Amino acid sequence: MAAYPPQRRRPGPVSNSAFPHRIGIIVGLDLIGDALMKLPFLRAVRQAFPAAEVHWITALGKTAFASVLRDSTRELIDVIEECPPWIRGETVDGAPHFDLLIDTRNRWKLARHARRIPHGVFIAVALRYLLSDRRPPLFAPNPAHVLDRLLLAVALASGRTPVGDGALPVDASLVAVARTLLPEGHVLVGLATGAGNPVKIWPRERFIALARTQVERGRVPVFVLGPQEADDHAALAAAVPEARFPLQEYGAWRTRELGIQHTLAVASLFDVAVANDSGVGHMIAAVDCPLVSLFGPTSATKLAPRVRLGRVVRAQDFGADEMRAIPGAAVERAVDELLAAGVSRRRAP
Repeated sequence: MAAYPPQRRRPGPVSNSAFPHRIGIIVGLDLIGDALMKLPFLRAVRQAFPAAEVHWITALGKTAFASVLRDSTRELIDVIEECPPWIRGETVDGAPHFDLLIDTRNRWKLARHARRIPHGVFIAVALRYLLSDRRPPLFAPNPAHVLDRLLLAVALASGRTPVGDGALPVDASLVAVARTLLPEGHVLVGLATGAGNPVKIWPRERFIALARTQVERGRVPVFVLGPQEADDHAALAAAVPEARFPLQEYGAWRTRELGIQHTLAVASLFDVAVANDSGVGHMIAAVDCPLVSLFGPTSATKLAPRVRLGRVVRAQDFGADEMRAIPGAAVERAVDELLAAGVSRRRAP
């Protein structure tokens, strides 16, 4: 178990001062993509209960909120407990008391065990909230999106509609470096070509064609390449000489060990971005960049990143589950629609 000490409490409105003082949130897998997807949920918890001490409790290993996302989420999470014995053992001996305990895992047996942890109010998403102290109406539709189920838990706990909009804070010094790598006064179109699973990747030649179209329209394509896509750098640069590759500019960053914070800094400057169903897509969404999300074999209904301005382009709308079914024209149209909406990500220096 790894425990991280609480941060300074925040002042809250009088209406929230009595309940809850301590909130426990139980999660299962919490890798970078999982953690980023939960950011609107975390914002909603903090917005609903600004004075509470929020404990983030993992049941299946470490959490990105304790490492690469720690600095960015200190105002959202006060205490992190990674796999404490009372969450994964037969007993709950040693577990603290929580005024509000939310189990985000969709497994009723796990929720039944979690319910034994000392608490005031217990809410679990499993079994359509059947094990919860507060439940939605019996015949209310169960939200399809993972995030909507979590936001419903906040609504049940607080008695009001939660607000989870916003952008993750980004290191200003890294944003300053990113500015030197991207041209000012141009529309920047981010292109995240990778994904952890190859079946979720739109063909590289389609990304190249999309990038060329952006150049023809006076925009600057910016490829976001992680370690798995590093071998594509030379081919993409040769195919689209006008494109930028900021995460491959190691000299400017003064390190070759680039991570999520560098990606967030670059993405915060985009006017619009296109990404597969991937961790990088959720990174781009974390800074609330207007986003075109490409989905094939995975469910956009359940997993699409949440941004205030976005479009989802699904392979199924074009007759197949494979990513290749998504035509370039549909993605180009989605990019144009988001840009026409008049939302600019560029910030004055």
